[in-house]
Amino acid sequence: MRTSEQHIDRILFTFVVLLMFIGLFVVFSSTIYIAGSKYNSGIYFLGKHFLRVLLGLAIIIFFAVFVDYSKLREYAPHIFIIVLLLLISVLIFGTGEAKRWLQVGPLGFQVSEFAKIGTIIFLSYLLEKNRDRIWDFKFGFLPLFGTVVLVFILVLLQKSFTMAFLIFSVGILLIFIAGAKFKHLALSISGGLPLLVFMFFIEPYRFQRLLAYINFSEAPNDAKHQALQALIGLGTGGLFGIGPGHSRQREFYLPLAYNDYIFSIFGEEYGFIGSLILLFIFFVIFYRGIRIARYVVDDFGRFLAVGITFLIFLTAVVHIGVVSRLLPPTGIPLPFVSYGGSAMIANCIGVGILLNISKQIKH
Repeated sequence: MRTSEQHIDRILFTFVVLLMFIGLFVVFSSTIYIAGSKYNSGIYFLGKHFLRVLLGLAIIIFFAVFVDYSKLREYAPHIFIIVLLLLISVLIFGTGEAKRWLQVGPLGFQVSEFAKIGTIIFLSYLLEKNRDRIWDFKFGFLPLFGTVVLVFILVLLQKSFTMAFLIFSVGILLIFIAGAKFKHLALSISGGLPLLVFMFFIEPYRFQRLLAYINFSEAPNDAKHQALQALIGLGTGGLFGIGPGHSRQREFYLPLAYNDYIFSIFGEEYGFIGSLILLFIFFVIFYRGIRIARYVVDDFGRFLAVGITFLIFLTAVVHIGVVSRLLPPTGIPLPFVSYGGSAMIANCIGVGILLNISKQIKH
């Protein structure tokens, strides 16, 4: 039972704010040259990012304090319908080469970033509702798996393979910890592998990236340019880094240095020790999120906390893995650090919900 004395997880909140604060420094450093060249103002990107950070903080506080997460249970079906409508709309009316963005007046947003949160809310609702019969393949497991696959396909059609993979992975994880039979998961995933392989190889650039990753030394320069420059940045940083604001890779060597490859700039400027500290921050956020999930009193809150926590942590792992060439090259921002409005706002909504759930437990 909640009381007015209960409070949010202050450690989680502090470490998320710390990441956002770090992001301000790294975004400024990674954009100062391109901002000066294109917009005649070295703080052009920093100004926009600062406003997004302020908006993100306001969203976190709003959801943490004023939005009772249990009320999301009532609106979960409606949220999911909105998610599906947005995902379909972006395929028809979307902007950009990959049609991942919807433009509403002067504002544009990446639909899949918000779809990931909406999907977790709806899936948590379904898991709580159907947990007693999740062992039943036809009436318990299949509707849950079908929900995840539906979103996966709609996001994949936007040519956002990484985001589709993240949503699918978190969805399968939630279904598994809810008690689904392993053989049901194994059979369903195996049955969908041909479709996954087809969708992967139907886009030539994905195949070229994979080949460049497997045979890096023999790959043409244009296919491995980003990965190579990212490694140079990390290697240049050494143990302690070359110092804040002194990155060389930002000087038009590393494309999207302020977004998909921002960890390379951070590693170059703050070195191996700084990178370990950044990893530690993400591990603390992960630990606090799992702790919230462990002690929350209801299944809906538990699934919601696990889903949001793993989504943020897995996104960070994929970003760092790509920059470090431990994973094939792809584009995904580093949560709370990279430049970008949609990812920042969506992740802040997730953290706000997580903090609201934390009000139920003893710290």
